[in-house]
This record gives sequence, structure tokens and C-alpha cells, in this order.
Amino acid sequence: MRIVIAGIGTIGSRHVACFGQAGHEVITVDRRAGADADRVDRVPDPSNVDAWVVATPTASHLAVVDEILRSRPDAHILLEKPACYPADLADLLRTIRSHPRSRVVVNDVYAYSGAVQRFAEVVRGSGDFDQIMKITMEFTKNRELDVANGRFVDTQYGEAGYEFFHMLSILRSIVPADRYETYLRTVPVLVTPELRVRTLAANLPEIELYASSTGAVGFGHLAGFAFSASESRHYLARSRIPYGADLRYRFADVEFRIGRHVTLVFEPWHGTAVDHRNKHAVHLRDTESQRHFTFSGNHFNDAILRQLDLLHNAAEGTSVLRLAEHQYMAGLGLAAAAGGFLWPLETDLYEKLA
Repeated sequence: MRIVIAGIGTIGSRHVACFGQAGHEVITVDRRAGADADRVDRVPDPSNVDAWVVATPTASHLAVVDEILRSRPDAHILLEKPACYPADLADLLRTIRSHPRSRVVVNDVYAYSGAVQRFAEVVRGSGDFDQIMKITMEFTKNRELDVANGRFVDTQYGEAGYEFFHMLSILRSIVPADRYETYLRTVPVLVTPELRVRTLAANLPEIELYASSTGAVGFGHLAGFAFSASESRHYLARSRIPYGADLRYRFADVEFRIGRHVTLVFEPWHGTAVDHRNKHAVHLRDTESQRHFTFSGNHFNDAILRQLDLLHNAAEGTSVLRLAEHQYMAGLGLAAAAGGFLWPLETDLYEKLA
């Protein structure tokens, strides 16, 4: 396929490498040196482009999508997350709806992860015999060095903009669709700046999502057991990943009424395996036994190649934007910035964007 990638920063460069290695023809668009073109409207022969990737900074997503659709009204577009900033959600929706032959999908890496899919299968199998009491997820890394270098600065979604898309993808994989919608409509009982979000709702287990970009570990006891390196276990025991350390503490844990836990742990071989970022495990534990399943694979590459295929075969007018999730995270960002103030969900807007 002939693929145009707008934006060749950290994420865009990963798209370039993945699609290039898969044998696709890649054309890059960026104002910085090294790109094939500096603007979308200067891409040669847009009618022969099979897919477009928007990996520019979030603030420019709406403008770039608009440029692509003006040039190619039936474009197949893979849009990096977040799709756009909160104030642009309605305009993005209008832009896409005004081009009914287009196909636009927001990149959803964890929805296509083999480890996540296996985790969901084990959770559903256990749920046939027992009741889920609590779901806990944590995605923590010390990103202070990255921020100092100009990366991972989200002025709109705040802390939620870094990891909450991924956690919501995992939650969506284990919660029935109607209950997941209930979750997105429910005002959390707790939102803290770090960002800890605790939600209680009828017909849902207690759900607590936590993310920190300063390395403050929230639930070291829930998945710390899975890490093989003594240094990693030391950080988690102290509930602190120090400045400059590249450990990423990412897990999802489901606790059942009888005490069983199903725990998905990403990258537990940090510090002991060369390719640790592509090795993950699902642990099934109760009072009498422990079992685990291991998985190898690159989440990002697997996801974008799969979504490229889905885009290529999608019907005209297909769009998967996850705008209700964007709205929910915008609320979290406002609540966290206000030190825990809880916002009223705008039901009318939710209905328009769902």
C-alpha cells in the first residue's frame, strides 16, 4: 500500500518504521528536515494514496484531517490519540460527517493486544463462576525527564491524556458494552491530581484507575510480584520510580468475591530480558494455586497493521472515534486540575458524540 504519514516525531517515526518494515510505500509529511513533503496538500498524486496517518501534535489533528479530506474526500485515515482537544470534538465530528465517503479510525493500541485479549478471556471464564468485586489498573512511569525534553506535555487532558486511553481500552475489553457506557456516564466518587479515579455505580464492580507521570506508584502490591529484576521490585516496594528510570509499571487486576485475582502485567521482565517491552503475562491466582500465561508481541506494530487492514476493507462512512471517552477524559482533566472538583457530565453532548 501507499501510505502517507503526517508527523515524524516519536510516534510518527514508529509508524514509518512499522509500515516500512511491512513492505508498504511510505511518504512522510512534516515541516522538519527529512520529510518528503512539508504539507499534506503537497503530497504527489493523492488519488493513489491508500491510507493516511495523522501523528502530528494533538492541537493540529483537526486541521490536518480537514486538509486530507479536502485533498481526498474518500480518504482512509488512522488518527493518533487523542483524536483532538476537547474544544475541537464537535468540529471534528462535523468535518467527518461532511465527508460521508471517508473512513476515520482513532488508533486503539490495546484493543488489538494479544495479551489484553487473553486477559479478557480469562476474566470472562472466571466470571462465569464468580462475581467481580473490583477492577484496578495502574499505568505509572516517571516521565519527568521526557517532559524536560518537551515530550508528553498535554495542556488539555492533563494527566488523563497520557495513559487513560489505554486503560479505558482494557476496561472496555472486560466490561459488557452497556455497563461500560454506564461507567462513562458516571461521575467518579474520587478524582485526585495524580491521577486516581475511583468509580462506584449500580451493576458495576468498584473500578479504580490510577496513573502517575512522576513515578509515584499507587498499587505496588498488586503486580509487583510479577517483576523479575531486583531493581524493579525495589522501586515498587518503595512505591517510587525515580527520575530517569525507564521502568513502566502497567497492570490490570480483577478481584473476584472468593479472593481470586486475574492480573495482566505488562513488561514484567524489565531489566532481565533484552526485548522486555514486548513480553507480557497474565497471572491467575487464588489461595491454593497460581498459573500464568506469557505473551510476546509488539502492541503498537500489531495494532496499526491490524487497523490498516480494517481501514482498507471498511465501508464508506465508517468512523471509530471514541469521542465519548474523549469527553470523559476531558472531565477528568478538569477535575484533576481543580484538585478533585467533580464535574457534571453533559448528557446532551454525550448523546451527540457517542
